[in-house]
Amino acid sequence: MFGISGAGYDMSTSIFSPDGRIFAAEYAKKAVEQGATSIGILVNEGVVLLAEKKMMPLQESESVEKISKVDDHIGVATSGFMADARRLLEEARIKAQSYWITYDEPIPAEALAEHICDIKSQFTLDARGRPFGVAMIIASVDADSQPHLFVTDPVGTYFGFLAAVIGRGSTRAGEYLEKQYKRKLKLPQATTLAIDALRQASDTELTSENVEIARIAVSDGRFRRLSRSEIDSLLMPAKPEKKP
Repeated sequence: MFGISGAGYDMSTSIFSPDGRIFAAEYAKKAVEQGATSIGILVNEGVVLLAEKKMMPLQESESVEKISKVDDHIGVATSGFMADARRLLEEARIKAQSYWITYDEPIPAEALAEHICDIKSQFTLDARGRPFGVAMIIASVDADSQPHLFVTDPVGTYFGFLAAVIGRGSTRAGEYLEKQYKRKLKLPQATTLAIDALRQASDTELTSENVEIARIAVSDGRFRRLSRSEIDSLLMPAKPEKKP
C-alpha cells in the first residue's frame, strides 16, 4: 500500500507521478474521508438522507447544514470541505432552475450529478486550480415517480447506489448497510436503518443537534427536512415491551 507522499508530483493536478497517481486528487479524497459521515438510502417508497454534524463548542447547530435542498424533488448530503460544498450547491441550484426554464420539467438526478461532475473534473485537469474536497449524495424522486440515489466523488465521477455512505464513517456504516439493507423496507424503516448505521460509525451520542435527516417520498415527490422534535423521537431508544 502506497502512502501519500507527493515528492514534487503534488504541485499540479495535471502531473502524474511515475506510478500513475495524481496526488492532488488523492488529497481531495482524504478531505472527504476526514469529513463527517453522511448516508443515503433508496427504497421503493422513496429516499432518505442522513448526516452527522461536527461542531465546535458553543457553535449554533442551525448554522451548520449538511443536507441541502436543491429543488423541490432533490436533496443533497455532503462530506468534506463545506466551502467547496456551498460553491457546488450554488451551481446545482442554478442548473436545476435553468433546466426548468429550458425543458419545463424538473431536472433528473442523474443529469444534476453529471453536471456537478463536469465541474469537478475541470478542476482535476486545470493546473491553475485544485480539486473540490467534497463528495455528495444526490437523492431525488424524478418525474418518472422513481427514487434515485447518486454519489459524486471529488475527481468528477458518479455512480448510482441503493445505499451509500461518505465521510469518515464510511467503512463501518457501509458494512452495516451491506448486511441490513433491503429495498422493500418502508421509508420509516429506512430512516431507522440510516440512524443505526450512523451509530455504528459515530463516536458521539446522536442528538437532534448533531444529526440532520431529510426524506423524499414517492407518494408526493417532495423534499422534506425532518424537524428536531421528529429527529428526537427517532433517536429515542425503543421502550421494552411489558410482560403480560
